[in-house]
Amino acid sequence: MQSTTRFDPRISGLSQQVKTLASPQEVYFEKARDIRAEHLDGALHLYRHDDILALNKHPDVLGNGGRGGSFGHDGRLIPLEIDGPDHKKWRRLLDPMFAPKRVQRLENQIRRLAADLIENVRAAGGAEFNSGFCTPLPCQTFLGLVGAPTADLDFFLEFKEGVIHPKGDTTEEIEANMAVAGGKLLEYFDGFLKDKRKRLDEDDDVIAELLRSEVAGEPLAEFDLINILFLLMFAGLDTVTASLSCSIAWLGRNPEHRRSLVDSPELLMPAIEELLRYESPVPSGMRYPVRDIDLGDGLIIQEGEQINAFWAAANVDPTYHEDPLRVDFGRPRVGHMTFASGVHRCLGSHLARMELRIALEQVLAEIPRYEVDIDALVYDNVAVRTVTHLPVVIP
Repeated sequence: MQSTTRFDPRISGLSQQVKTLASPQEVYFEKARDIRAEHLDGALHLYRHDDILALNKHPDVLGNGGRGGSFGHDGRLIPLEIDGPDHKKWRRLLDPMFAPKRVQRLENQIRRLAADLIENVRAAGGAEFNSGFCTPLPCQTFLGLVGAPTADLDFFLEFKEGVIHPKGDTTEEIEANMAVAGGKLLEYFDGFLKDKRKRLDEDDDVIAELLRSEVAGEPLAEFDLINILFLLMFAGLDTVTASLSCSIAWLGRNPEHRRSLVDSPELLMPAIEELLRYESPVPSGMRYPVRDIDLGDGLIIQEGEQINAFWAAANVDPTYHEDPLRVDFGRPRVGHMTFASGVHRCLGSHLARMELRIALEQVLAEIPRYEVDIDALVYDNVAVRTVTHLPVVIP
């Protein structure tokens, strides 16, 4: 089934249904329990863990770039929108830049920043935590890692909002607004990269390393470099902020679980994995099969079909997870898809886990009895699940 209209999950009926829900997991759970797959708004929605895992690992399924570039940019973003041998080529270059040993160098820096931000909150007796902690901590860390000026954080956040949460009620309006945001970033990097090349011998960061790198014996083409940076500058500034805001809000809404982490710090890493599963900051991703694919038991995915694979539903799929709506820090098999799966698994997952660990360690150590105003929490579940208003009180 070849649809002529490109599907955008942000304006789909399901995304709009859960847009402001504090607990969209209940909707996703019911979908995975009752409906294996369904056509909505021009795309086939998949909800179950095993189906989505099989699709993500299938060699004849293209990733998010199966119908060309998106996010307000004509080129396919690297590596998110690249498939096949080219994808492997780019991952060989990029994976070491975000490997555990590389990001581990940032631990002390992240911890100092977290402590400073928390001290500001504590001194004030509380604050809006999304803007006061969840945004600056991962965003300043990421800009330092890649080598972009932290002084320009507001500009990068405006760009990120413009491509992840563009205004518009139709696909055409959304694409036009994304293009405006994308154009501003391209203009920014035109000047920034010229200056960066003048000090390559001095800088030790991802952008400098990319400028010094070769692929197949040749320096990176400017077009390829921009396609990498375009992706990094919104992916690195959104999902960890979202995950952190959801985790802090959930622990604030469930103080008995928060106390268990204060009393038993060894539970923190399992707790992070469980909260990543339950909260699922990125609800879904697009996939495009290049031939018919039989997923068994009568479910055949047709060549050219647009697939909206719901990671968030797979993460609470009762055909895979036991009692998935219960958050259990001792869950023996988490097996979540929060970082997707298969060849397009998230490039920055190691950095994300480390940032979440350090941030929550500092919060639990320094303000262990923080409270959240549950009635004032504001959730946005379109494109990325985030607690956009997270008031925290320090008793």
